[in-house]
Formats: sequence, structure tokens, C-alpha cells
Amino acid sequence: MFLSKNSDNILVNLLPQKDTILFSLKNKKAIVDQYLGKHDKAVIVFVKVPGKKNLIRVKNEKWPDEIEYTYNILKNSSGKIIFVAQIPYSESGDWNIEYKHYFDEQGNTYAFYREESIFGDVKGGVLRKILLNYYDHNFNNINQVNSLTDKDYKLIKVNKDLYDFRDYKYSIYKNLNNCLAGYGIKLTN
Repeated sequence: MFLSKNSDNILVNLLPQKDTILFSLKNKKAIVDQYLGKHDKAVIVFVKVPGKKNLIRVKNEKWPDEIEYTYNILKNSSGKIIFVAQIPYSESGDWNIEYKHYFDEQGNTYAFYREESIFGDVKGGVLRKILLNYYDHNFNNINQVNSLTDKDYKLIKVNKDLYDFRDYKYSIYKNLNNCLAGYGIKLTN
């Protein structure tokens, strides 16, 4: 296949732009993760309880006895939602799954993170299956990372099919409104 000089220039110009966008998105996600770590008391928490259609807001650490899912919402300092996590509840405690959406100022999803942790015969006894996607402003996936790690998030090489991952169905939402509607989250001031 031959490319014209013009095509070469387009390819060369597109690659650095994509890299620049990806670098920016990775930094934005890292900032949200840091903000979340420093402002964990500001997280708005809802839970889905068995037999109830509507989510219940958790206030002052008053948790219901039974939980199917936990939903964590984080707003930035200007009051915009920048993060929503859905976390299925494991009654046995032998697994953990988190689905995390990251939103820009316009409410568009720019990153999605899925992590499933189970016990396994690896260093530290915990095996993590991770998916991390980054999206451009049109919700095109511009980068995807699939990895298996130990409990310390160090990459490991094992056959994931030998382990009992849940692999539940999940949705990746294009924007904040779709995410809130999909999870049944209704915010009131």
C-alpha cells in the first residue's frame, strides 16, 4: 500500500494529536482519583436494596441491612458530577467489582474503569482483572487497557480462564445523563 505525501502528513499529524488527547485524559482521570481520595467524605452514596425499585441515599453511615449495589457520586468544587461508581455487593466477601465512569465538564464520559478482584493462588492471594477505556469527545474509544494484576496492581501473567471471575453484564454510558438514568439515580438538592 502506498500513501501519498499528503496522506503521510495527515497520519503524522493525527498520531501526536491522539497521543496528546490521551495524555490529557489520563491526567484528568488521575486528578479525579486524587480528588476522590482527599474528599471521600463528600461522596454521595446511594444503595439498591432487594425488593425496592428506588435507590436509598445513605447518610451519616446509616446503611441498610441488605444491599445489592452501592453507587458513589462525586461532584467537583463547582458542583458538577465528575465521577459515578457502581459497586455490586458481595455478601460472601470473596469478590469485589467496581464500574467507574469519569465525566468532563459537559457531562461526557471520557474514561471507564472496571475492576474485578477475586481470591487466587497468586502473590498476595488476590487477582485483579482490569479494563480501562479512554474516550474522545465523540465517545470513540481511543485507548483500551486490559490487564491482570496482583493485589498490589503489579502485572501478572496467568490464564484468567482458570479463575472464577463473575463477568457480570455491565453498561458503559456515553454521558452523565445516560449513566444516572441507567443506574436509576435521582439527585435532589
